[in-house]
Amino acid sequence: MFYLIGDIHGYYNKLSGLFEKIKKHITDNDTIIFLGDYIDRGPGSFEVIDFLIDLRHKYNIICLKGNHEYMFLNYLQGIEISLYMYNGGQATIDSYINTMGSLRLPEDHKTFFNNLKLYYETDDFITVHAGMRPGIPVELQSSYDMIWIREEFYLQQYRWPKLVVFGHTTTVNITGLAICEIYHDEYKNIIGIDTGAAYGGPLTCLRLPDKKVFQSY
Repeated sequence: MFYLIGDIHGYYNKLSGLFEKIKKHITDNDTIIFLGDYIDRGPGSFEVIDFLIDLRHKYNIICLKGNHEYMFLNYLQGIEISLYMYNGGQATIDSYINTMGSLRLPEDHKTFFNNLKLYYETDDFITVHAGMRPGIPVELQSSYDMIWIREEFYLQQYRWPKLVVFGHTTTVNITGLAICEIYHDEYKNIIGIDTGAAYGGPLTCLRLPDKKVFQSY
């Protein structure tokens, strides 16, 4: 089984609550895939990263890169500072300062951020933070698109040969779903699982291949 978890955005309480629900189902043969956007907006970015690092010692974990990790790394290099702050970066800065006394990343956090993957693919599905452009093999996709793309991905009338599971765009903003609902377009063969944890919604986990949904509430 594969357990795919959407955008966390610093909401450690939702992550820990969701994990309490799913851990009793997870076996040694299962893989947990996090779709990126672990930080910003919520109050517990440091705690989220610590939690994910600790999980790697106990489970098979894949962590993808989101646009917020991309912006954070740029911010640390003095690049696009205003863009990062506009997108909720102050919450992450505060979280690190509150824990470390300054905006200083422990070595294991640096390793975590520097080793995030852009996508994960199996024989049956592809998972990516934001999406992809139709008709282009996954290995040739733009790294920028994989963490930033929106309408050019999910509004295209295109059926993906493999199921594509993505986060990044909250499902309520795709089709006007309730904030707690996943987005599943069976024709396009895509599923969106960012159910707005940063905006009052739950954190969502989609299990494959049976498509069972778990949520933090």
